[in-house]
Amino acid sequence: MKPIEMGHPASADKYQRILDAAVEVIAERGYFNSPVSAIAARAGVADGTIYLYFKNKDDVLRTAIDRTFGQFHEQVEERFKTVTDVRGQLEEIARMHLESAAVNRNMAILMQTEMRQSAKFIAEFSHKHLVRYIQVVREVVRRGQQEGIFRRDVSDGVVAHCLFGAIDELLSSAVFTGREYDAKATAAQVIDVVLNGIGTVGSG
Repeated sequence: MKPIEMGHPASADKYQRILDAAVEVIAERGYFNSPVSAIAARAGVADGTIYLYFKNKDDVLRTAIDRTFGQFHEQVEERFKTVTDVRGQLEEIARMHLESAAVNRNMAILMQTEMRQSAKFIAEFSHKHLVRYIQVVREVVRRGQQEGIFRRDVSDGVVAHCLFGAIDELLSSAVFTGREYDAKATAAQVIDVVLNGIGTVGSG
């Protein structure tokens, strides 16, 4: 069944309600304990209505993830218009990534729990969203290397994966322990560690 058009405001609102409800229900109950009926009830629509917009539960979850990370990358691009220095851009990426847990806690829970239990979703996420994230960081690092700000003997890919891994681990801590981070200050610390290490000046 082909999804209905999103041109009408009521349809767009219902579509977004279904996406939000899916993320909430799956974050609370887990993917396998979240039937379409529970998602429909949370969204305030009939079960069959979901199938007017999506093929199945997988499609709902996939779309919610795609939209979330699409918005993240749009925000990064927007910030890069005003933040042009390479260190500042890396800090912005780290800050916005960290803030995602506060902006949409249910999505953060879903990404840190349910996503890691599904090889299929991990593969899809890695292919689509992680690749794009890593590429953006690599481009910033390469520019910094060309400008003589960053060392040229370090792989931009390694730096990008280190940055993603560090922020991802902090998000896991926030989700599983309830710890709250000052996104701006923590992002600055992560970038400082990635770029400068933890040795004192003149040590070594």
